[in-house]
Amino acid sequence: MTNPDLILVGEGFSPWTEKARWALDHHRLRYRYEEYTPLVSEPWLRIRANRPSGVISVPFLFDGDGLALGDSFAITREADRRGDEPALVPTDLLDEITTWNERSERLMRAGRAQILARTEESKEVQIESLPPHLPRAIRGVLAPTVRIATAYLRKKYAVKPVTDEELDAELGPIRAAISDDPTRPLLGRFTLADIAIATALQAVRPHTSEPPGLLPAQREAWARPELAARWEDVLAWRDAMLERRSAS
Repeated sequence: MTNPDLILVGEGFSPWTEKARWALDHHRLRYRYEEYTPLVSEPWLRIRANRPSGVISVPFLFDGDGLALGDSFAITREADRRGDEPALVPTDLLDEITTWNERSERLMRAGRAQILARTEESKEVQIESLPPHLPRAIRGVLAPTVRIATAYLRKKYAVKPVTDEELDAELGPIRAAISDDPTRPLLGRFTLADIAIATALQAVRPHTSEPPGLLPAQREAWARPELAARWEDVLAWRDAMLERRSAS
């Protein structure tokens, strides 16, 4: 089932956006993707979503009938409703999927804390964070303004740094779930739990090709090499999930 009126607004480097895209792609739903730029794109997003106040963030899914969903879990449920492939949030696994999704949210928030800090430290990441259609020389001049955006995002999301040791506690249950089979879906069959955790592991080490919008300096800024070295089996499971996506 396809709907040419679907529009997904997101950030190419964001695991939240990648989670929503994967859900839509799973159901082979046709949609138009629009890139979001923090601060610059927010006023238009608020108008489209009819959200004049409060925190607003991407991904956001719109259609021609007034739909406006701003949460990757809700977008997945909508994809299940519209699509013909096996549901990603089947009713009998709702509680378990919710628990895995919450874990993925904690991992992604940890990743956001790190990338914001690394962006403030690295001019190259700042350059990559600016619209790619601008000439590199112009982006170099504008790079310091990215720090204004990172300060805004820190305040917007009440960002707090997360240690590798705290992430170890989140990664342990993943290892336990895949201990018998490193290519096994977390709940025995492929669901949003797998998508959520696979995309969230960007906070440990980005995959070599996913997400597609992640540029070289950003990719390095996301990585936590010492943490990744302790969890290579979990990252290998993530890679198997991404290979499954590519093959589908």
